[in-house]
Amino acid sequence: MGAVRMSPEVSTRPVTGPSVWTAADFESGEPYVRHLTGAELNALDEDATVHADLIAELVDRLENGIGYAVLRGLPLGTRYTPEQASRIHRTIAEHIGEIVPQSRKGDLVRVLEDAHHPAQRGGTYASKAGAPFHTDPTDVVSYLCLSPALSGGARVVASAATVYNALLREHPEWLDLVHREYATDWEGEQPDGEPGWSPRPIFSVAGGVLTCSLATKRIISAMRFEDVPRLGAEEMTCLMYLDSLLRRPGTAVHVNLRVGDMEFVGNHTVIHSRTGFVDDPSDPGHQRRLRRLWINRGAEGRPLVPALRRWRAGLS
Repeated sequence: MGAVRMSPEVSTRPVTGPSVWTAADFESGEPYVRHLTGAELNALDEDATVHADLIAELVDRLENGIGYAVLRGLPLGTRYTPEQASRIHRTIAEHIGEIVPQSRKGDLVRVLEDAHHPAQRGGTYASKAGAPFHTDPTDVVSYLCLSPALSGGARVVASAATVYNALLREHPEWLDLVHREYATDWEGEQPDGEPGWSPRPIFSVAGGVLTCSLATKRIISAMRFEDVPRLGAEEMTCLMYLDSLLRRPGTAVHVNLRVGDMEFVGNHTVIHSRTGFVDDPSDPGHQRRLRRLWINRGAEGRPLVPALRRWRAGLS
């Protein structure tokens, strides 16, 4: 069997509260969007400070709300250059937590764009094809939209709690499977001295709080290592079922980021992906470029099981 070992606690109760949502909950608008005020922009201009109320609201949305927020209203291209907007993005992120490395080389920032760009390295994020649903191994991932694609490239987000509740209703016999730890491929980004995979549970409970860490593609690809147990038929069926839940009509929300938008995703409660995209080779304003940060909330973040806690500080 492909699981490494059991998590010490299994949740058998449906999740309730604002972290449980579907696309239907956002039909009347974009409640995840928080618009920057003129006073907040002036403060950033004058002394590079961020209003405490703004940070408190973002943190509350991430920790106690839907787990997702888009900060809109940064006038990139008129009031701010890409470099100035990037500094503002970093300043806001630093007030949420610690910016941590996204690679074994210690990269604190990654710019996501077409893989043909000479500065771009490999990986799903560097492909024009759609990305699989997944969570990143730190507390919060944040993106600044420097420019959108000509078409496509929508961010796709779904509630992990909604997926878990569906599992409880439809396949409670798989609760044991999703709480086990599975070898998860680092795809070459493992820290020095670590194997090419790490054991992580898909769902886990710490401090009475349910957390999700899902990366189906990486769980399957980890079997390329000889020391990783093979996935059994039931485990594969369960993984495909979870992926199908995310793709059911009405589960996930598609978000088209605008120039200057800053997106914040709570990795422990929101599963994300993106659609494929097409760039305009003759127009830099329609060539998809996102600036990505990983943020560690540390002791102020939610409690995590040891297998997840060790990675919230990023890679290096």
